[in-house]
Amino acid sequence: ELLEEKPKEKREGLKPLPDAEKGKIIVRMEPSPSGPLHIGHAYAIGINYGYAKMYDGKLIIRISDTNPENIYEPAYELIEKDSNWLTENGVTKFIIQSDRLEKYYKVAEKLISDCTAYVCTCDQDTFHTLINKKHACPCRNISQKENLLRWAKMFSDFKPGEAVVRIKTDVEHSNPAMRDWPALRINDHVHPRTKDKFRVWPLMNLAVAVDDHDLGMTHVINGKDHADNAKRQKYIYDYMG
Repeated sequence: ELLEEKPKEKREGLKPLPDAEKGKIIVRMEPSPSGPLHIGHAYAIGINYGYAKMYDGKLIIRISDTNPENIYEPAYELIEKDSNWLTENGVTKFIIQSDRLEKYYKVAEKLISDCTAYVCTCDQDTFHTLINKKHACPCRNISQKENLLRWAKMFSDFKPGEAVVRIKTDVEHSNPAMRDWPALRINDHVHPRTKDKFRVWPLMNLAVAVDDHDLGMTHVINGKDHADNAKRQKYIYDYMG
């Protein structure tokens, strides 16, 4: 009997999602408008759309345009057009992150007020020298009042590169990439949509954490290259309760 070849059960389609309820799942894909969608985007959108269909759920395409100098303006239209084509018009909603800056500022200010984030004015070389040795930079322990003052100055006085908001983590974390990672920075490059209205821009992990929460994502499907980013984002979820 042990030598008999038994037929293997072959699964077709996507494997089930954990804790997924019919009609209640919300998934997303977040391309950057640095150019048209490529095959990697198509693969990820296909998987997310497949799950949205499988569970009668929703698929949100979020356009990540918080890096002003890296935007190809026609990509906004191209992403929407190609996403609709890939999903047979199955995208529930398109969201553009540059429309949501005030929401990111609100979260950043709460984190700074709670002293779970701080405004760092160290130059990058100094910061990385310290953090690579598992030492905190001098900015980490400044008062709430000084932190909020520096936060206000990011919108007016500081120049690009002179200040960055960092999330407090563990300066002795075994993974150096987890140690007090940056969440917002100054960028004076003219944005194609908002022009020069804003100069403080969130980096990916802050924007993603805020958006995933606000928009009710139930399942986030990432490649292994985003494993560390998921851990970074969890700090924000924990700090914001």
